[in-house]
Amino acid sequence: MATIAAVTIFTLLTLLGLPIAVTLGAATMVALALFDPIPLPLLGQKLLANIDNTTLMAVPFFFLAAAFMETGGIVRRLVGLATAMVGHLRGGIGMTGVLACMFFAAISGSSGATVAAVGGIMIPAMIAHGYSKRYAVGSMTTAGSLGILIPPSIPMVLYGFLTETSIPKLFVAGILPGIVLGLMLMVLARHLAIREGVPPAPQQDWAERRRAFVDALPALSLPAFLLVGIYGFPAFELGPLKVTGGAIFTPTEAAVVCAALSAIIGIFVYREVTLPGLIRTMLDVTPRVGMIFWITTNAILFSFLLTQEGVPAALSEWLVEMQMPQWLFLLLVNLVLIVAGIFMDGVPMILLFMPMIFPAAVSLGIDPLHLCIIVVVNIELALISPPVGINLYVSSTIARVPIHEVVVSCLPWVAVVALMLVIVTYVPWLSTWLPGILF
Repeated sequence: MATIAAVTIFTLLTLLGLPIAVTLGAATMVALALFDPIPLPLLGQKLLANIDNTTLMAVPFFFLAAAFMETGGIVRRLVGLATAMVGHLRGGIGMTGVLACMFFAAISGSSGATVAAVGGIMIPAMIAHGYSKRYAVGSMTTAGSLGILIPPSIPMVLYGFLTETSIPKLFVAGILPGIVLGLMLMVLARHLAIREGVPPAPQQDWAERRRAFVDALPALSLPAFLLVGIYGFPAFELGPLKVTGGAIFTPTEAAVVCAALSAIIGIFVYREVTLPGLIRTMLDVTPRVGMIFWITTNAILFSFLLTQEGVPAALSEWLVEMQMPQWLFLLLVNLVLIVAGIFMDGVPMILLFMPMIFPAAVSLGIDPLHLCIIVVVNIELALISPPVGINLYVSSTIARVPIHEVVVSCLPWVAVVALMLVIVTYVPWLSTWLPGILF
């Protein structure tokens, strides 16, 4: 009864338009008070035990790193490099936007930050080069979702925290799907640009390309530094020098290092950030971080209620008894998450559904890495789905167009992400092959 009451209250409050954190917390507390009274001190201890985890500290620092990259000139250099590489092709400026999102995704971990940082530069640039506003807005709104698929990724950190899955392995699992989706979006960018008849930009000579690469080198060093730090050097011997190999720091420490290096590059290398600007950036990021932790806290309470009522264990047992094939289970998971993505953001999707879905998936023999990539691509769809898709609102603000026009602009691009969801769902080696080799 407690579970039914909680789900009913949660649904009603959500339909009334209350914030997701409020609906989760209120539904849990009312249901526990009515049907399963638990002393508040015990509930507080349980909550503290769950959130007292260093893994979660990666979230605010990845947000901070993305903000420092945006204000410190890093994004502009990455866009300049992408333009030098593909800008001269037919549809090259559109492809540049996607490629710049891939570069930025490799160091940010956030989708909204990717849209804001890269889209803020590329949407006006595309319009100036003759692309339609619909093309510019649709491409950047969708390509920004690569920020959570190409590692590092905040949703992957939360998934790893909840399911106790290795976060370095999750990061590696996202590399190949992220590259494939990025290439698919670049193909669509070229196709749509050719249909619009947009002329290519002038080709840069090798001196200009070399200059763009050198200018972007400090920015490009960030993903390389993170890669080496999280996964370490391979063991080798060189005369008297012996290196044992192994990781240098954890993903949480990587987030701290990334934020620190982004600030250092912005202040001392590109010299586009001052100390007051640095403080202002940190203050701007704080509300977003606070919101995520508020949602996390209440979602953990809701998960505690479900676990107390035995819902995850009962669901796993039921699926095993039904002998449901993996393909049908994954189809149902996608349908549930697609519907949920219409009403909620990616963070509550993970925190709310993983405690139920993950045990069932494991009982059916589904690889946790494979399941994570499926969930992340579903979140990408949620980010560009009305009425709560955050990418839609970021692009609407940047381009100064109504939200319904952003939704229409995204339609051909959403089809590519939906196709990618089918691919990652039923081609599991795309997510598991690279981690299998490296680990």
